[in-house]
Amino acid sequence: MIRFPPKRILVAYDLTDVSRTAWRHAAALAEACGAVLEVVYVEPWQAGVDLMPPPVLTPSGARELRAQVRAEIGEGPKISILHGDPASRVVELARLNHPDMIVVGTHGRKGLRRVMLGSTAEAVIRSSPVPVLAARGKVRGIRSILAPVNFTPYAEYGLQYAAAAAASLMAGLKVLHATDDPVWSGNVGFRLSRLVHRLPEEVRKACRPVTESAVGEPVKCILKARRGQDWVVLVTHGKSLIKDAFFGTTLEQVLRRSSVPVLSVPVPDRVLHALRVGEGARPEKSTRPG
Repeated sequence: MIRFPPKRILVAYDLTDVSRTAWRHAAALAEACGAVLEVVYVEPWQAGVDLMPPPVLTPSGARELRAQVRAEIGEGPKISILHGDPASRVVELARLNHPDMIVVGTHGRKGLRRVMLGSTAEAVIRSSPVPVLAARGKVRGIRSILAPVNFTPYAEYGLQYAAAAAASLMAGLKVLHATDDPVWSGNVGFRLSRLVHRLPEEVRKACRPVTESAVGEPVKCILKARRGQDWVVLVTHGKSLIKDAFFGTTLEQVLRRSSVPVLSVPVPDRVLHALRVGEGARPEKSTRPG
């Protein structure tokens, strides 16, 4: 079941400029969708990384942190103050409270600096049971959404989510297939048309999907196509995102290099199974979104 528009949005907030950007994006989306905002602040401590024993987060310390967050975001949203590994605690809270979406900020770190410092956004995406919006840049209206696809069952679910989001936000939808092996992809125009026409008719009318194909390294093609787009929607599908510390998967590379927000959508196992049974689609080796 596609849960868009979101009705409950969880925002990871840590009093940094990156999280303030996430808050602004979440607040704008909540206003557009009529959603309720919730905020989580995690006082960081990581076993095996910090040499000192974990400090105790006292009630007075939690009250002080809550007051600092409240002073920045204003009255209204519920604020949870937690302690531990930020990504793990955010995901735990999401599993407990069942928001429809998580919004996090991202530094877009690359190379050794990212490996040493880690990425909370990537860690949340890797384990989140719900879609995660990695916010970046100025807040602006959502006029067009980019949905890269690769003719796999999980990519089709991502397209369905992107189309539902575009229709709800009264935005356009660009459906992109990028590959470095055009022979393997077959008749791309026909296959893209089939994907689009499997969307509900009312959704197609609302988001007016256009299709585009590109030959080349998929990440570069996606980053080129994202010009003029306001979101990029990609899927995760149950495998580890961190395959290579420096290069990673398509989703990771787009997340690090995109100048616009990237929305990652996890595919529920039951949905993936149903799509596989229904289509018998085989994975395409060169353009995996996640």
